[in-house]
Parts: sequence; structure tokens; C-alpha cells
Amino acid sequence: MLEVMHRDDDLVVAALPEDVDLFAAESMRAEIERLLGQGCRRLVLDASRTAYLDSTGVSLMLSWRRRLEERQGTLVLAGLSEHLRRMMWILGLEEILPAYATVLEAQARVARGLQQRSAPADVDTAENTSEV
Repeated sequence: MLEVMHRDDDLVVAALPEDVDLFAAESMRAEIERLLGQGCRRLVLDASRTAYLDSTGVSLMLSWRRRLEERQGTLVLAGLSEHLRRMMWILGLEEILPAYATVLEAQARVARGLQQRSAPADVDTAENTSEV
């Protein structure tokens, strides 16, 4: 289940569950619908405890991003593990779903309206693509 950690006007920080998959999808979808209904336009998803992300989870996040952009909002990720960062790079999603090292950095970027992604210095994508 998606857990709201912080809310400030239209900015919400929510923690993703350990497994973001088909089994978690319905409760996560319901929570996002509730947040959107309450005026959320800027969403920071904390993935620091997320160990598993399947195609259902990726699809959900892309859908949420589209819906937020329709409201002139944004969605960013924070705290991705090295494995998840590489996976997002392989899928070509690092520009579509910007990720920041920490929730505080993500909040600061979203609060300023910046969507560009910090370059992760510790990810060697050319050598590690076979590990995903």
C-alpha cells in the first residue's frame, strides 16, 4: 500500500511498498485516486524501501505521471536502489520519471518546479545492463 508521509498543499510525499506489483496495484490505485481528488498536483514517490517493481508498477507510475501532467503537475521518484535506477535506465524511463537520491532533494526540486534529473554519478549503465 502507498503510505502518505507528508502533505503540503498540493505536494504529497508517499512511500511505495516493498513490492510494487500486481498484488499491490489496486490499493495503490485507490490511494492515488483519493490524493488526486484532494488536489494533489505534485507527487514524490519514496522508493527507498522498494525491492521489487514489475511492469504493473511501472505502468501505474506512468499513468499517474500522465494524469498529474494533465493538471500541470509532476511526479518524481526518490531513493531508488542501484538496481531500480539501472532498470529505469534500461527501460528509457529516467527522463520520463525523474529520480533523485533523497526525498528531501526531490521535494526541493518539485517545490521549485524543476523536473530535470540529477545525473547519478554512482551508476555505470554501460557495464551493468546485464544485471537487471
